Order: sequence, then C-alpha cells, then structure tokens
Amino acid sequence: MNDTSYKREYQKQKYEAAIGTFATAIVFLFVAILSLVFLALDIDFIGLSSWGYWLFIPAFFIFIGGFEQLYTNYKYKKAVKAAIAERNFQGTHKLENIALEVGIKPSDVLRVLLDLRQKGEIRYKFNPATGEIMLGEKVEYEPAEEFQAKPEKPIEKVRSGEKNYCPYCGHQLRPNANFCENCGSKIQ
Repeated sequence: MNDTSYKREYQKQKYEAAIGTFATAIVFLFVAILSLVFLALDIDFIGLSSWGYWLFIPAFFIFIGGFEQLYTNYKYKKAVKAAIAERNFQGTHKLENIALEVGIKPSDVLRVLLDLRQKGEIRYKFNPATGEIMLGEKVEYEPAEEFQAKPEKPIEKVRSGEKNYCPYCGHQLRPNANFCENCGSKIQ
C-alpha cells in the first residue's frame, strides 16, 4: 500500500445484526393492526383505536432502516470477500491493511471475517504471536476444560503464561501466545 492509502477515512455505517430493527418494526406494526381491530370492534383500550393506526408510519421507516442495514452488511461482506480473493485466500495479512483497503473499520472487518468463517466461505486463523490473519489456515478449536464463560463485561487482559486458554472464547492457547488463534483477542 502507498502512503496515501493510510489517510483514507472509514465508512460511517456499521456491520451489525438487523434483527433488532425488524423486531421493533414488527411490534409497531402489531400495535397498529391491533388498533384497527379495536376500531372495527368498537373497543376502547387506552384510546388505542383513536391513535394506534398512526404507528404504521414509523413501522414503515423502521423496516426501511432494517433493509438498509441488510444491504450495508451485504456490501461489507462483498468488499471483504473481494479483498480476500485478491490475496488468493492465502498468506498472512494485517487486519488494519484489509480494513484500509476496503474502507471499513477494523472492528467491522473482524465481524465480517468471523461471519464468513462461520458460514464456511473462508478459512483463516490468527497468528498467536503477531495477531495477523493467516488466510487458508483452518483453526482447530480446542476448548479448555477450566474455561467458564464470563458475562459480557470487559475482561481484564490476561497473560498467556497465567492461563492456558483464551478468556474470551475458551480456545486452548499455545505457550507464550500473544493473540488467540480462534478469535484474535489480544492476550498480553
């Protein structure tokens, strides 16, 4: 990459699940339909029959937001897959370089990569010493017996010498690993 590529800005959109958006839209839609039923049956429950049908409007726009998020996710997956394909699905690469190339924040690129690996579309693991992505390598998940899933609060960083498993995903770590091969979390 040349020096000007590092001055690029990332896209403002995020790669995230759209299920919550659609769930909210369905709730709005349900209440709006319920208000029409109450209006037809002449039931006055908290005045819903007189104002509830207005919820069709925000439900429509929330659905549009959900479809926009699905399209953003599709674009991100396509861009990351193209960047990986240009590398012939092989080699060792920094996450930040891939992120700069596609113009997506590294955290979002990581989410896309995890989704693509989970669906079996790409294979990679993280280099336990450097944290770089090793394309074409399959990670063999080895759960540590002593690992217990923690609540979704931030976990303090743990030295790999102190624990022999990743505190985030439970993968058995190599001796003196700086990064988890499975999830890429920094251990030291």
